[in-house]
Amino acid sequence: MSLHLIALLVIFALFGTSATYLIRFMYSYWVKKRLEVKYIINASICGLLVMLVSVISELAR
Repeated sequence: MSLHLIALLVIFALFGTSATYLIRFMYSYWVKKRLEVKYIINASICGLLVMLVSVISELAR
């Protein structure tokens, strides 16, 4: 497997994880009426990791 395909797989997984954290945040805010900031922080970390993996993937080409 090439490095590019592995990077794409990791990016896809991180986007899914980020979306899951955003859904958890919306559920806790709208249904439970609590503001859970940790979900937004985790989603932001996943977004930053997506950018980091993308840059590393492009530099490795």
